[in-house]
Amino acid sequence: MGEESKEDGPPPPLMVLGIYLGLGAALSFGIGRTPGTFAVADSSWTIFVVCLFFVWYSVYDVMTIGKVRADTKCFDAKKLDDIPEELHLALRAQGNQVEQMPHFVTSTLLFSVFVNAKAAALIAATWVTLRAMYAHTYRASVGTTFRDKRLGRFTIPCYFMLNAMAMATAIHMLRFSLTA
Repeated sequence: MGEESKEDGPPPPLMVLGIYLGLGAALSFGIGRTPGTFAVADSSWTIFVVCLFFVWYSVYDVMTIGKVRADTKCFDAKKLDDIPEELHLALRAQGNQVEQMPHFVTSTLLFSVFVNAKAAALIAATWVTLRAMYAHTYRASVGTTFRDKRLGRFTIPCYFMLNAMAMATAIHMLRFSLTA
């Protein structure tokens, strides 16, 4: 195994936080509605995208695990060493989707209602597309090293999208609180 360099790890947290703050401010001030005005009715496309993600997750992430379990005849493995790589990758892709789901739903819906519903729908649709590509790539990467999977090309933009929406909502609420 090769030695890992500093470039292999994530950037410093304060740097990432600064980027999220900048993106959030740009969204809040640039495309946000007047703080304190809400657009629940405008959120229909956002809710549509979130619901499509749930259906896609059920069909492609959850059901794929059942298919891989049947294909590999591995139903009751208790240890990671007992699991074929194909099943491990399907479980990991599905598990990561579950880890991202609360942040996705919360950030997307809050941004939609408080900041900009159309932008929320567009960002959410992009996020869902990238997450689908992530899961497909991860499941199809049997026999490759983690680095060769190149999952960061999907996950990093997704982190930026969700955190930009979360930060924009926080900034928008701060702006509202300061003017109320």
